[in-house]
Amino acid sequence: MLKINKQKVRLPSVIIPYDGPILKQGAQDVFLYLRPESNGVLVESLLLQVVKSDVYTEKCRVVYLANMPGDFIVKNRIIEQHYALKIAFARKGKRMFTSHMKREFERFFQCPFDSAPVIGSFDAIKKLDLSFENLFSCWVAPYHYAVINGQSIKYYKDHYIINYDIPAILHKNTRKTDFAVMIFRSLLTRSEFHHMVEDMRTVLVKKGIISETRPLARTFHYSSGPFEQLLDGIGYLYDRSANHLPFESLSFAAYLTEHGIRKKDILDAVRNPIMHFRTDEGRIIEENIFSYTIDDTFHDAMVKFQSRIMKPGKKKL
Repeated sequence: MLKINKQKVRLPSVIIPYDGPILKQGAQDVFLYLRPESNGVLVESLLLQVVKSDVYTEKCRVVYLANMPGDFIVKNRIIEQHYALKIAFARKGKRMFTSHMKREFERFFQCPFDSAPVIGSFDAIKKLDLSFENLFSCWVAPYHYAVINGQSIKYYKDHYIINYDIPAILHKNTRKTDFAVMIFRSLLTRSEFHHMVEDMRTVLVKKGIISETRPLARTFHYSSGPFEQLLDGIGYLYDRSANHLPFESLSFAAYLTEHGIRKKDILDAVRNPIMHFRTDEGRIIEENIFSYTIDDTFHDAMVKFQSRIMKPGKKKL
């Protein structure tokens, strides 16, 4: 009789357990996780050295550190959930574009959207005979690259390719690619936080980990704003028993619920981030909530969220 070898899935290993939300004014819990292709332990150590330096230690500390096993991530489809909207655009192509996105496309690229060869990155790989790595690493001039509602569009080989990086991200997500996840509890201003990230870059360059021209985003990711902190927390926040911590334990989620916003509405925004908002001037705009709240305080992000326009029966993306 043939024996089937069922390999046990490794569980997240939490080195520093998360100690719950903070609602102190100006505080934020910023997730940072290393890309699978980065030099894990060494990079992790160098980043922590920067945070613990005299310049930042009084206003920033690590309140969560965990190792995420690749097989656990694959089994639970964490990457697919995290990039769900970008994957949908990469698979379905121009059919996903809203009217606003079409207009922005025409304004930026100066060509009619309907007749333009706009394709998702998965179709681009097949049609243009590219590998996922070729597509990921190809350089184009700034006027051939746009980001609209959080979706990247790269003009390459006479085609407008949507979310060129998604095939590579999914391909690099394997059972063997473990990576570290941290939460920095920060009282730094966003400007100060960006300075800290640049100091991290300087250290990594000096140690020969990355070249000066390598985009830092290819080494690690960090939450760009409060709503992205929620998205990161949904995927990567666990206790020492490898149980996923409740959504409400995230600092920004706790802040929103304390101000009377329902958990259902918060989660709906995270899962369907492209929506309409009313500005202070009374204009109605379309934005991706993650892009719209980059670098915001909790208060400012909440105010923008509360300005969203609810349309009964609106089809979700």
